[in-house]
Amino acid sequence: MLVQHSNSDRMAKQKLLLVQNQCNILGNQILVNQFTMDNLKGNLSVQIDQLANVWEGRILVVDSSYCILKDTYTIDQNDYIIYDEAVKVMRGEKDRNIRMVDDYAEIIIPIVDAEKVVSGIMIATVSMADIKNNNEFIHNQINILIMLFAMLAICCAYVLSRVAVSGSEKLNKQIQSLSEGHLETLKKESRYNEYAELTDSFNVLLDKMQMLEDSRQEFVSNVSHELKTPITSMKVLADSLLMQEEVPNEMYREFMGDMVDEIDRESKIINDLLTLVKMDKKSSALNIAPVNINSLLELLLKRIKPIAAKRNIEVTFESFRDVVGEIDEVKLTLAFSNLIENAVKYNNDGGSVYVSLNSDHKFFYVKVQDTGVGIPEDAQSQVFERFYRVDKARSRDTGGTGLGLAITRNAILMHKGAIKLYSEPGEGTTFTVRIPLKYVN
Repeated sequence: MLVQHSNSDRMAKQKLLLVQNQCNILGNQILVNQFTMDNLKGNLSVQIDQLANVWEGRILVVDSSYCILKDTYTIDQNDYIIYDEAVKVMRGEKDRNIRMVDDYAEIIIPIVDAEKVVSGIMIATVSMADIKNNNEFIHNQINILIMLFAMLAICCAYVLSRVAVSGSEKLNKQIQSLSEGHLETLKKESRYNEYAELTDSFNVLLDKMQMLEDSRQEFVSNVSHELKTPITSMKVLADSLLMQEEVPNEMYREFMGDMVDEIDRESKIINDLLTLVKMDKKSSALNIAPVNINSLLELLLKRIKPIAAKRNIEVTFESFRDVVGEIDEVKLTLAFSNLIENAVKYNNDGGSVYVSLNSDHKFFYVKVQDTGVGIPEDAQSQVFERFYRVDKARSRDTGGTGLGLAITRNAILMHKGAIKLYSEPGEGTTFTVRIPLKYVN
């Protein structure tokens, strides 16, 4: 308990030091803006509000006349504040003041100019509950780990004692066969329950390995088929030209145009495969940065609207609030672009596409709704699988590779998000995406 208390004190000091440093940075910006309300209402005011939200507390900016120019709670804004500790810091008698109240800490920081003259103060009230909760969590986890290690030691001793007396040779032979690449199900050849349970566990593992192997083979087969199809088409076109003498220029240009289309399709499949492989890697790095989601979606729609206009499809965007999220802009741009492009591709002429953006205190939500052909209920659980197409003929006509939604789902999952699908055949499809505002590893 003494060690835990020491850790708690150290973490509290580190947090308060961080708060002080951030307040000093804000104080310098406040001096640059000369404590003017107009500037405080701009980006600086937003920074102060965001910092207060991060700290789960409150920030007051007070000028030299003790007038509260900024209150993140807006309760005492433009009022005056005078109490002993604030006066001492304002007069330069103390370089800071820290006071603990329940689960909160109040820290008063002077705003000092280049001549070391105090021009105002910042009063930050920050929550310390996270430190207390963190220590309790660590303490509980230590107790749980001790219990788990004790239980594991007991179980291991028990299993080893049973294994030592009977059945180990037969089981070892089967496991050796498994290590040689034979994925046959292990047989229950022991009269002991412990061996039966161990065999069942191995069989569950074998089933999963077999499923992975089947999935790998199916994926390789699909990739081979998808890559072979454009090549076959190009060979047929080329052979047709070679078999004819004095081919008319019109036919020659038509066949060459078809071959270029097949080459473009092959290139798109390869690019989508490379994108999917990169996203499948566990070590795939995300370039996380704050991004204005409104601007991102507006830019995507600006690019897609001319394509939709050719088929008289109306594209509308509704934003309920300004949203800034911590995301990898490149990967989520690809995900949202796939959803919106699909809504146009698989829509009816004269239809509509509705895109909306909303958020709460934890997540932002993007909805893409179309009035297209819809997706049958029996296909809705498979549309995110690689190379799956609801209508293969139409997908190829629209340039689809069957990888777009798989890429979209992977990009969203990498952001700890979720995607859901709602569709009625003939009435259209709606995709809803939920992404955390703050990325957490």
